[in-house]
Amino acid sequence: MRLRAASGEIFLALAFVGAGAFWVLTALGMQLWEGFAPSSGFLPLVYGLLLMGLSVAALLLEARPNDRTEESNATIRQPLIVIAAMAAGVAGLEVAGFAVSIFLTMFFLLKVTERLPLLPSLLTAGGTVLILRLVFRTWLGVPLPNGPWGF
Repeated sequence: MRLRAASGEIFLALAFVGAGAFWVLTALGMQLWEGFAPSSGFLPLVYGLLLMGLSVAALLLEARPNDRTEESNATIRQPLIVIAAMAAGVAGLEVAGFAVSIFLTMFFLLKVTERLPLLPSLLTAGGTVLILRLVFRTWLGVPLPNGPWGF
């Protein structure tokens, strides 16, 4: 099982190296700097170099010998639970509203996937929703879905 996972990680890192190289080559054909400000090719160049560097680092970490035991089959379960929770949270935005949907999603992720105690999970989810509402609704004026309860 480890050999299969390692080959998948190596393939993914090589794919990201290729994507980074594409960004770098595309950026080199664009103007990088104009006057005193970066131009349209600057960010693709930086992001491409960062992507390539991080991917090469991942390849080097994968290539070094390690003494990890064989990974369990449960490793795929947790990412699938997170993806399902995120999808449910997005689906619930219009039905339950922003605050309720984000609160329930975060609470579920903290309590079920991270296995945090009840009180820290409630406080973290509630505090995050309050801060997000303050920043986006109050300061930036972004209209967030209210849901049936008005919040």
